[in-house]
Amino acid sequence: VTYSSPDLPPYFDGYRILHFSDFHLGTFPKGTDFVEKVVEKANLEDVEMMVFTGDLVNNSAEEVRPYFDTLKKLHAPDGIYSVWGNHDYCEYDNNHSIGALKRNRKMLYDFQSQLGWKQLMNEHVTISHGLASIELIGVENAGNPPFSNRANLKKAMKGVEKDAFKIVLTHDPHHWRREVQKTGAQLTLAGHTHAGQLKIGNLTPAKMAFKEWGGEYWQGRQLLYVSAGLGGSFPFRLGAWPEMTVITLKRELK
Repeated sequence: VTYSSPDLPPYFDGYRILHFSDFHLGTFPKGTDFVEKVVEKANLEDVEMMVFTGDLVNNSAEEVRPYFDTLKKLHAPDGIYSVWGNHDYCEYDNNHSIGALKRNRKMLYDFQSQLGWKQLMNEHVTISHGLASIELIGVENAGNPPFSNRANLKKAMKGVEKDAFKIVLTHDPHHWRREVQKTGAQLTLAGHTHAGQLKIGNLTPAKMAFKEWGGEYWQGRQLLYVSAGLGGSFPFRLGAWPEMTVITLKRELK
């Protein structure tokens, strides 16, 4: 996907970002080499930055452990950044005690930190090249009911200049219309829908729940890209195949 904007600083013309989402590691059969293939293909793209838009696990932080060494091989010069999705809070496991939830969440946060991923928990980071910079803004899960809403976009954007080039990472694409558009953010990346995990032609169950369920959506010059993701809540996909996306930023002359 190519996104062109006159707001992009010249130093970032041609900047490439790999977007991946929704691993749901716990649903893969034991011994699968799928994660290894994903990591190999991601690294071959030779991008400047990688971003992950949530749902690394399905039920438990322990699901990361078998794939930890493989995921640690992911690399990008400007870093790997992630936000959390609804499954990452580990509320779908059988043990809903406060202690279990806290342990799972701490474990998942620690795992991602050890992988070298910078988790944007309602915060932003400035990416600088030469004399120019762009802002990468990440929020916690901005769910619609029955999913919890932990996003605080106002907090995440505190200190971001109004005329900055802004990229927002948010798990749930509903968040784009509900709040993100109002910020003027040029590019928003999301996941969550899995494109329904079933797509035949233009038919997919995702359309019943999401206005924006997969691919590019535009509002004026603002772009939302919704990834179909890699894994799923259950181990089945047809038509809505696993996806990673390379997004190239281009400077457009006014």
